[in-house]
Amino acid sequence: MAEAFLEEIYKEAELAYRLKLAVEYARIHDELHMGEICNESFRTLCEVCKEYLQQDREKGLALWREIQTFTGIDNDLVMRGDVIEKRILPLLEEKIRLWGGDICVENEEGDFLFESSASGFLTLKDLKRNKYFHSAVDPMWEAGKLAEYIFTPEKKEYSIWGLGLGYLIYQLYVISAGTVRIHVFEKDPRMVEYAKNYGVLDWIPKDKLEIVTVEKPEAFLKSAAKEGMGYYVFLPEVYGETADVRRRLEDVYMQFATPKKLHGDSELNYWNNKRSGCHPVSDLSRLFLNSQSEFIIVAAGPSLDDNIEFLRQNQGRKTIIAVGTVFRKLMENGIVPDIVTILDPQERTYRQIEGLEDQSVPMLLGVTAYWRFAANYQGDKYLVPLTGVHEETESEEAWAIGGTVTHLAIEAAIRFGAGSIYLVGVDLAYPNGVSHAEGTMDRTVKGTADMLPVEGVGGTVVYADSMFIAYRRWIEDRIALTPQITYYNMSRIGAKIAGTKEVCFARE
Repeated sequence: MAEAFLEEIYKEAELAYRLKLAVEYARIHDELHMGEICNESFRTLCEVCKEYLQQDREKGLALWREIQTFTGIDNDLVMRGDVIEKRILPLLEEKIRLWGGDICVENEEGDFLFESSASGFLTLKDLKRNKYFHSAVDPMWEAGKLAEYIFTPEKKEYSIWGLGLGYLIYQLYVISAGTVRIHVFEKDPRMVEYAKNYGVLDWIPKDKLEIVTVEKPEAFLKSAAKEGMGYYVFLPEVYGETADVRRRLEDVYMQFATPKKLHGDSELNYWNNKRSGCHPVSDLSRLFLNSQSEFIIVAAGPSLDDNIEFLRQNQGRKTIIAVGTVFRKLMENGIVPDIVTILDPQERTYRQIEGLEDQSVPMLLGVTAYWRFAANYQGDKYLVPLTGVHEETESEEAWAIGGTVTHLAIEAAIRFGAGSIYLVGVDLAYPNGVSHAEGTMDRTVKGTADMLPVEGVGGTVVYADSMFIAYRRWIEDRIALTPQITYYNMSRIGAKIAGTKEVCFARE
């Protein structure tokens, strides 16, 4: 159990959490679940009210009146939710702050700080990196939302890297109704004791939990790869790792999180794109198959600016496949690509072609790309089925694409018969902190302090975030499967891409 001084605080904090859940159910008119929570919570709420009367009679009476108001409401779920949210919860949270809202204690080593959150549950701060492990407002609510995001009943077990104070682990146990066994891999053995003494780890039955303390991530990675195993990387515990370990853990996180974050957008786009009247990708394949064996893939990295003249010289000589981000920039430089590729499901990406809808360059669209591309672009459009996306409804082979539009462009060149592929603007790093070429919509300059060093072209060192590292590995894996194709990396400032020949062109 948590330390004795925390037990009363956490009892009331858990009550407030449950009442917040009841409000959520009221908002979607789910009387069944709201009633269940309220019935379970009523006795505890009355006990808390009695304690409040002894501490602050005026506030205690106010809470009692609101409880009576709530119980007097019949057949009005909306009003019941309002009374809890606007009248009962503020009084309850005020009592929690009175009881335990001023905890702020460093551990003996001086590297962690335990603090009261606004909800009553403690949060934890990494003093060396000045980063919080959990919300300073309501770590239990945050963990509940994260558990909803992670959990799927298809999985029979879960492997988690990083424990924190145990909030996420507890919420996974709750959301699964105790039906899954949870394996936690934690590097710092002190964190296990912290989660028991100051968190909620002991709220989980021991037969549902395995905790493994490990220095390296191999055991976690092996566990996460098992069939039927769900997995997650608790990112706040990754930032203090060595560059190599952090890279490996962030790669695993990206494999889970990237499709998950975009699932809702992707579903909407899929059904709209399927109704849009786009041509099947096989029609585009027939147009380009064996027409030219040399292809140029044009992505939006900063080194694109070094290769504009190379593109001008090879227009009409090699098949140019451009990602949507650079479509406008190429057209403004008098370079008309042979194909433009679109993959991103987010609305913001439509700016890539705004004002260019009347162009006739064939457009290759991933089936989950933002729907307005297919709806508004007037040139011929071709739809690519993607692995894992309603494959049972597709009549053509699905393409395996690793989350980046550059990968889609490379895959197209491979399938259209490329003998050699030149990669332009495929930097997959932040040379001098710059993300994209000049004149592209996503160009930013970032500090590289929190990025990871990776090998650059020519044996240099450049910096990349976990997203670029994951993209590079997906591309390298595809290159490795096509040894019959010669790949040229045209960047002189980007990351080294295994399997490519480096061709550095000096800036004009």
